[in-house]
Amino acid sequence: MTSDAAEEFISSLGSLMERWGLPQTTGRLLGYLLLRNEPADLDTMVSDLGTSKSGMSVAARQLEAWALVRRTSQPGSRRVCYEVVSGMEQLLVANSLQIKKFSDTLREGSRAAEGKSAERLTGLADLFDLYVTQTQRVLDEHSRREAQL
Repeated sequence: MTSDAAEEFISSLGSLMERWGLPQTTGRLLGYLLLRNEPADLDTMVSDLGTSKSGMSVAARQLEAWALVRRTSQPGSRRVCYEVVSGMEQLLVANSLQIKKFSDTLREGSRAAEGKSAERLTGLADLFDLYVTQTQRVLDEHSRREAQL
């Protein structure tokens, strides 16, 4: 999996997730695992991505904590492998929960504000509530489609 397109994807996902506050290695590992058709052990990930074993271990644990990857083992081996879970919807769910908290905070602020600032905060809270509602609709539709497969 060393094509230019694969490298570009892995690098792009690393940069994107870095902007979300995660280490670039974590994003690169997610991109790498998304491209794989089978689980990968730590040594393989380190070799393929050219990173340190400790950094890769931390990245794998972060992705596992986000419920984006899971540990697997191979019969007769003590090696731990990682693979992407099939329900990446967790990203949207987690994002919606954070946005809902943000919206609730804006709404609290609108009660402390007056005039235009109160209107602005209420309007923003309404916008983010709408975003959360629409995200839930998208997730529900996705679940319906998955159930039909």
